[in-house]
Amino acid sequence: MSVLTRPAVLLAAASVAAGLLVAPGAAYAADTTTTLTAAQMAAELKAIASKSATAGAQGWKTTSDYRFTFSSTSTVIDGDGTTTADLVHGLYSDRFSATGLGTANVFAADHKGIYDEVQESTERKALKMMGKSAVKYQFAADTSFDLDEYIEESAPSPVALTTGFDGGGTKVTHDDGSADITATDEDNTNIVLHVGTTGVLTGADLAVKDGSVTLDMTFAYGPQTVTLPSVAETITPAALAKGVAYIEMPASVKMLANSAAADTRSGAKGKTVKVANLRKAARTEVTAWNKSSPVKVTVKNVTGGVKISATNPWTKATVTYTVKASGKKVNVKKA
Repeated sequence: MSVLTRPAVLLAAASVAAGLLVAPGAAYAADTTTTLTAAQMAAELKAIASKSATAGAQGWKTTSDYRFTFSSTSTVIDGDGTTTADLVHGLYSDRFSATGLGTANVFAADHKGIYDEVQESTERKALKMMGKSAVKYQFAADTSFDLDEYIEESAPSPVALTTGFDGGGTKVTHDDGSADITATDEDNTNIVLHVGTTGVLTGADLAVKDGSVTLDMTFAYGPQTVTLPSVAETITPAALAKGVAYIEMPASVKMLANSAAADTRSGAKGKTVKVANLRKAARTEVTAWNKSSPVKVTVKNVTGGVKISATNPWTKATVTYTVKASGKKVNVKKA
């Protein structure tokens, strides 16, 4: 995953077309500029990746500063992120926040699974209804989860920043032995890699050519600490989905009643509606629903038709609709 896509969960509502500007580097007394061929660039990046991987064998941390600029409105949104990998204990965290847009945080544990922050308003409403307002993350346990693979595919690690380049570039070597390497990656993003005196990647400035966003990154190496969300702060996806389903229960019961009525009308083909057919259609709808939904719906016979109901186990509120035959019509009414 490109590091430019990490804040997308917060920026989707704003319809961001992300791009980046390169921040100017520091001036040095004696710089040597070298033009790199594609082969030379590949060799440089391979060496940087190797030394950075060795330095980060126990862990690493990436600190990122974003600035999103919307040319149509001159709006500027600042964001910052911190990604931490504790490779000694197989733990990972990725935190992102943006002014006025909130946060997007993810935690992960090797052979345990991923903790995703609850984002949707309906999900938060469901948690409140369930008496679990302290919950902030949904956790899907997965013993097959491989943190190394996840980091390789999704994390803005130092090594990840050395990949995705096909062409050549420019290397500016400073008098202290550090260097800046400028290149364009496969996503047409301009990147300046800052290399320390020991050959490890110490930072990066990224820029998509339309210049709508800046991203500055710095890297630290060595043992890190990641604290996973507590049990009180987590919920399983299935439990959260059940809560959301009951938030949507009134609309679901109404839909089933209308669907049963529509099926009955269709089957009658303009003739007098038979109550037995209506009851059969209603039970067919509800039986299929109950096989796939955590919201359990009941059907009971009433004079001229059926009563379709469901009760919220947390609020104890019941929603009921009657579906009744009336000559050639089928009437649906909330009880």
